[in-house]
Amino acid sequence: MKKIFKSIANSANCLADVLFPPHCLVCDSGLVLGETDVCSTCLSTLPTVNDDYSPDSLYLRLSIELRPSFVWAYLLFDSKNKTQKILHAIKYGDAPDIAVRLAMIWTDRIRESLVEADVDLIMPIPLHKSKLRKRGYNQATKIAEGIQKIVPIPIEESVLIRKRNLFIQAKSKRAKRFENVKQVYAIQHIEKVAGKHILLVDDVLTTGATLEACGLLLKNAGAAKVSVALLAMVAD
Repeated sequence: MKKIFKSIANSANCLADVLFPPHCLVCDSGLVLGETDVCSTCLSTLPTVNDDYSPDSLYLRLSIELRPSFVWAYLLFDSKNKTQKILHAIKYGDAPDIAVRLAMIWTDRIRESLVEADVDLIMPIPLHKSKLRKRGYNQATKIAEGIQKIVPIPIEESVLIRKRNLFIQAKSKRAKRFENVKQVYAIQHIEKVAGKHILLVDDVLTTGATLEACGLLLKNAGAAKVSVALLAMVAD
């Protein structure tokens, strides 16, 4: 009986694809066999960071206090490019699988330097539990899962927590934003980070205040090194 229902469901999905063919969420062109969510043309023409390995401009945004050991970033972001549409779909369009696939493509490119960095744990920047319930997933965790599929590093989500769901203005001055962010995040189970090299993962970097605050929490808890991996960064 289960096989019958499964067959009916598959047939219904095939009919839906014929009647209402899926479209690329970036350019709205029809997707062909083997494409999911984003067409091959858009994937191949995404605006990328010129140097995925420790880009100078990105490092400087995080080096005021944190001084990360390594920084990797994949896509350039602004409000009018393809990256903006993809990140919006990941965060608000119930499309977490895109984050996993993009992270896998990106990690395959930086695999060698990531392995040489000798990271012990991957830690996604956490969401507040109320937002996690509403969205159903943490986009940073999905990016971490994509990284893990290429380089098998454990993902740890019990150490960093978001204790407050405060609204923080992205355009506020960096110093003020940093002070606000420090009140939002906390750390627990510090024994899990002592002496470890932690890779902080997030979807997009604007001012860097969130990553710096979380990284400093980890270093103060005894982490030997903190590095950063970002799916996207706002261009200078």
